[in-house]
Amino acid sequence: MVLRGATIPRRFEVDPGAGPPETTGSGQTPPEMVRPRLAALALVLTACGGGTALATATPSCRPPLSLPTPAASAGPVSVTADQAQVDPGAIVTFIETVTGPATLQIDCSQPIQLVVTDSTGLSVYSGYSAAAAGAGCGALTLAAGAGESYQLTWPVDPSLPGGTYTATIALGDAPQLTLNLAVGTLPGVC
Repeated sequence: MVLRGATIPRRFEVDPGAGPPETTGSGQTPPEMVRPRLAALALVLTACGGGTALATATPSCRPPLSLPTPAASAGPVSVTADQAQVDPGAIVTFIETVTGPATLQIDCSQPIQLVVTDSTGLSVYSGYSAAAAGAGCGALTLAAGAGESYQLTWPVDPSLPGGTYTATIALGDAPQLTLNLAVGTLPGVC
C-alpha cells in the first residue's frame, strides 16, 4: 500500500479476513504485536486512575453507639437521665437526688429547673417542675443517709435536629449539674 509516496511496511497492514494474528513458532504473539497492546493497556489504566483498582467496601455508616446512662454528681446531689439517646418527639426523665447529710435552700414553687442547649450553646428548651406532694422544699436539712428525690421531664421537640445536647439541671442552691444527651441519629450512625 502506498500513501503519497510513502510505503507502509507489510507487518502493520491489517487484512480484515485474515483472522487472529500470526504467532511465532513457539505459539507466542510476535513482539511487534505485543508492544501496541501494552501501550493501549497502559493508556486504559492511566485513564482509570492508574494501577489496578481493588474493590474495598467502605461502610457508609457506623453501627449505633452504646451510650452509657447519663449521670452526674457534685457534693450531696446527683442526677440521672432515663436514656442517653432519644428520638425527637420522645420524653427524657431526669431524677435529681439529694443525699444527707445536706442542707439546701429549695424554692417550693420551682424546686428543679432544666435548660437544654445545642452544641453551639443555643437554648432549645427551658422548664421547671413544681414541687411534688411531700417533697422537701424551703430550708431542707437531711440527716446522714436520708434522701429526697425530684423529677423533671424534657419533652423533646419533634423538629429538633439530631445531635448532642447538654441538659443543665439546678435544684435550689445546690451546684448545677450537666448531662450530655444524643437526640436522633448521630451523623455517620446507621
